[in-house]
Amino acid sequence: KGATAQLFEVSLAYLPRNVAPEIVSLTAQPTGVALLGTPVTIDPNIAASGLDPSLFGAAGASPPRPAFQKFARALKWQTEDRNGDKLRYAVHYRAVGETAFTRLADNVSDNFYTLDGAALPDGRYIFKITVTDEPSNPANLAFTAERSSEPVDIDNTAPILSLVNLPLVRNGIAEISVDANDNAGRIVRAEYSLDGGAWLPLAPEDRIADGPRERFAFTVALNSAGEHSIALRVQDANGNVSVIRVPVRL
Repeated sequence: KGATAQLFEVSLAYLPRNVAPEIVSLTAQPTGVALLGTPVTIDPNIAASGLDPSLFGAAGASPPRPAFQKFARALKWQTEDRNGDKLRYAVHYRAVGETAFTRLADNVSDNFYTLDGAALPDGRYIFKITVTDEPSNPANLAFTAERSSEPVDIDNTAPILSLVNLPLVRNGIAEISVDANDNAGRIVRAEYSLDGGAWLPLAPEDRIADGPRERFAFTVALNSAGEHSIALRVQDANGNVSVIRVPVRL
């Protein structure tokens, strides 16, 4: 009888179907909050070996750390890729009312980006993130996706404060009226101080600070005769602050 052939092992190579990545969320951080990357330390011996650092727990996306940076506007997004591909991003922007996007950054590997808001004129902007899985796929098999943000306010200009009329002093009470105007945002807070004392909260005439134009009419009791200084401090939604000082005499 002849020998019987036996099969002990089969090796099969195949190319899995690529699936397009998806940006599932895109949010803008408050003005002044920058997002910074956390440095990842990789053993130089691992880097020299040619092995994937993730095998040693030395690679992978780390959550960004927030930090204060004047005028900063930061974007953060989440993506999904069912193939586990490496992804790269591009950041674009356009002013509300315009149609063409301008590229801010390309070849971004993090899922966040911080821009200097002072580099853009005051206004409302739409930001767009484009993602590609080309780092893990041939160019003809790679996919892209994009997502646009809700309108984002860029406001680096403090509110403008102006006296409605000269202060009136009678019976030891100073009557002050000030208009606050903000060209690109909205007024959210106001306080007053007498002679450098503690700041006390102040409501506008309509009782709620929520618009680009507010009037603050208030009275201050003067505790002694002579010259006094009343200060009004107003802040807009993007943290810009203006102060007006009003001298009065009792």
